[in-house]
Amino acid sequence: MYAFVDLPFSPSGVTHLIRRHKSVGFERELKELYEVLKAAREGNNNVLAVIIAPYGWGKSELLDELEALAEKEGFDIYRTALSLEGEFTIDIALKKRNKPMLVLIDEADELSRIVAVHKLGVLGDEKFVKTVQKVATYIRALLEPRSYKNILGDPERFNKIAIVVALTPQLYYTILKNVVPDVFDITSGRVYREIIIDTRFPFWQFVEVVKQRLLAYSDTERVREIERGKIDLLTPFTLYDLAAVYHLAKRRGEVAPRPLLKLMARLFQIKKEGGRLAHLLREEGFNPDLDDEILEIVFAAIPVEHKKPYLKEVYLYKIPFEDKEALNIAREYLVVRGKELDIKDPKNVSYEPYLYYSLIEDGRLFVYLIAEENLGIEKYLVGKRYVVAEDVAKLVGWEEAQSVAIVAKELSQRLESPIALLEEAERALGIEGVKLRRCCGYATWSNKMGVREAYLFLYVDREDELKRVVEELAEVVSQGVINGYVVDYLNVLLVSRVLLTETIQQATSPLMSAYWKRLFPDPVSKFTTLEIYGADKYEKLKQQLIKYAVDKILKRGEKPPEFVDAVMLGRERARENVLKYTLALKKGKEKKAIALIKLAEALEEGGEVEGLKAYREIEEILLNAFEDSIHEKEFKSLINTLFPVNLWREIREDDVVELMKLRGQIIPIGDRLYKYREDLAKRYMSEVLRQLEALREVKVERQTPAGPIKLVRVLDIGEIEAAFTDKKSYAKALREALLKLQVIKEKYNEIKTELERETEEKARLIKRMYSLLEKFPQRRKFVNLEKLDEEIVRREEAIAQKTEEALHVWSGIKHMASAVGSRLDVERDLAVLLELPEPWIADYVAVLKIYSSELEKKYALFLEKEKAKKTALEWLKSKFGVESEDIDTALTTVATKIGVNIKLLEAVAKRGKGAVLEVDQLAVETGLKKEEVERELERLYKAGAVEKKYVA
Repeated sequence: MYAFVDLPFSPSGVTHLIRRHKSVGFERELKELYEVLKAAREGNNNVLAVIIAPYGWGKSELLDELEALAEKEGFDIYRTALSLEGEFTIDIALKKRNKPMLVLIDEADELSRIVAVHKLGVLGDEKFVKTVQKVATYIRALLEPRSYKNILGDPERFNKIAIVVALTPQLYYTILKNVVPDVFDITSGRVYREIIIDTRFPFWQFVEVVKQRLLAYSDTERVREIERGKIDLLTPFTLYDLAAVYHLAKRRGEVAPRPLLKLMARLFQIKKEGGRLAHLLREEGFNPDLDDEILEIVFAAIPVEHKKPYLKEVYLYKIPFEDKEALNIAREYLVVRGKELDIKDPKNVSYEPYLYYSLIEDGRLFVYLIAEENLGIEKYLVGKRYVVAEDVAKLVGWEEAQSVAIVAKELSQRLESPIALLEEAERALGIEGVKLRRCCGYATWSNKMGVREAYLFLYVDREDELKRVVEELAEVVSQGVINGYVVDYLNVLLVSRVLLTETIQQATSPLMSAYWKRLFPDPVSKFTTLEIYGADKYEKLKQQLIKYAVDKILKRGEKPPEFVDAVMLGRERARENVLKYTLALKKGKEKKAIALIKLAEALEEGGEVEGLKAYREIEEILLNAFEDSIHEKEFKSLINTLFPVNLWREIREDDVVELMKLRGQIIPIGDRLYKYREDLAKRYMSEVLRQLEALREVKVERQTPAGPIKLVRVLDIGEIEAAFTDKKSYAKALREALLKLQVIKEKYNEIKTELERETEEKARLIKRMYSLLEKFPQRRKFVNLEKLDEEIVRREEAIAQKTEEALHVWSGIKHMASAVGSRLDVERDLAVLLELPEPWIADYVAVLKIYSSELEKKYALFLEKEKAKKTALEWLKSKFGVESEDIDTALTTVATKIGVNIKLLEAVAKRGKGAVLEVDQLAVETGLKKEEVERELERLYKAGAVEKKYVA
């Protein structure tokens, strides 16, 4: 609906898991934080900055924006939460020298609440003090790495670090500055800069946040609709919706981002379900006898355009914030009505019901003033509009007794319904989670910081209903599951308009003394809080809820009903009992399997193992959970159901099962786990030994063109003492065998990887060699594939390369050799050479290149002679009609016929038709005297072969 890719507002008011939106209004804070990043990046001094803001004022949102900014600036980022839950650590083992890093530490909400409630009293909490000291130590170490080599190692690697801690004022000013002033104090400690978030959240900023959220989570279809002007940026909301929500928060005294966005999330859901603003207002306790539309207009407290009977006429002005003169007129108008308007600071310009509101439009801030008279600033007059009359507005006024009476009456009537009363009680407890239907009521299940808790809200009016409720509760506490959800502790609120409290207590008393989850040595009462309000206490509970709701409306510093404190106190007691059954595995760099073997050995020795204090009790409970055997999957599911595995650190159900195997308590046979029996123990030990034996030989095989390659290596696994006489000696022998198995497995895997690498390399060499042998099969007899190595392949590749080169040269000169009558045959030579172990083809190619050069010269001379021969034959044919193709025959025939010197005749014939005949040149060429040449030429002239004009 509305074409969103995700809910624009998280129901809890916090940042979405997948964050698409940008925060609005942190420009100043981000500018200051950028200076912190700059100081860390440009120098080698690590810096600490503290963001300070009350609970719910956007510290985490600001850290999100800083994280995105730092990522763009090239920082590595590490983010963690400052909480009492779990070990506080800053893991920056991957920090690189000269690579800037940003460390973000966000104060967890539960810590904020503890400090706000107990203030300095929290210093009596040992866990809290240790956490604070540990945080301070880590920060000191990062700020001064040279002094903390024992923690960090190489100090020069830990440069260019910016640490940003987001804290509430209570924790920062009240606690940390007193406990660790050498760190958390800007004057005497190590704080480089304090960034105090501006805790003003004016109406215009609220509107901009809503617009940004809606746009950020819009899909492309909705964005196109907005661009076309078909829908407004605020759709599915209106400005009146936002004004009403802001008015609601303002009267509560909660004009802060988180409560406002939580209200918007609820309104969004209501609209999604087809509801409207009035439904939210009625949920929040406003239910006067007014029509929905009237209630909405009354609460929005800004003008509407259309006149209706319950509205009065006003003037609406739209004044730009930069026009101080016009704003001063507005300020004077408001002062008369007991309100202020700061015309200097835009953060102080917000919203006053029926007086003014502020909006950003096209990047400018405007004040919309609602006046009952004409103020003479006509250029900013929007026109006449309408607001509700005073008598109607008073119906929802917070300070009006009539309104309080209406609210109290409506709530009293509504709480006559037991379900409505239970829902109001749930609201007073402030819990959220999965709603589950149950007999005679409902349940709410949630997972808070790893602890799975359930609240049951039940009502009974008859004895049979009470019996059914007791049966259902018995089922829940014996199984530890409600509607499929595992429960670590239980909170029950049981009410009745008919049965007395004592009657219900008697019926539920046996239940509270039963064993928790059937198997625990502790009673249900240690893990369950049961609050009972029978007919004798029902009205008291109802009045407490009504008073609490009215006090919230009137902002009287409301005190929650008695049962809230009782439930919370019981919840903490139950939580302490749950935490007794937590486990933690502390190991170094060794593999978990080896660490578990060592832990089992330590447990066998009877000592207390750190992190496993509750293990023996857990093991005993689990052994009592089945008779002889149990399916392994069922057993793991049972562990998850019985114990708070979500709170365990580095250890899970599988690890507990493994520890019990290593201690000989259970024996795995197939898919089932059996309690210790000697015959089964021998069977399992044999299986372990078979696994070891299977690792003795490492074999790798790979197919190649030359057939399969097989590499085998045998491991020395030594001897294993597998004999045992009882459970203890069996467990000892099993641990030794499994430890050996782990060691051999690692060695086996290492060798297998090595053999696979060798096999791959050999297969690659064979593939290369086969491609060569396909071209030059003569080389096959000189290659032993079993002893093939890189050197041999390179040798043969070099021979092949030179052979190809020789063939390439030969292809260019083969026709020349044939033409000049050369006996050279490179192909024949190569065939002979390749039959030699060392064919010396490189030398052959070098000689061949020299010979080819000489051959080219011979071939050129040959071509020249052929050309001259052809010219001579053509000349003889044209002059004397000689048809012979043999030059010698033709010359002899003509010379004899005309009686001319054959050498001179040849010299003249080679010159062809029309050649200039120089006597001196012909004399040199033929070896005749000049006079003889002239005489011979005269004969040729007389024979008609030459003309005198050609004779020089």
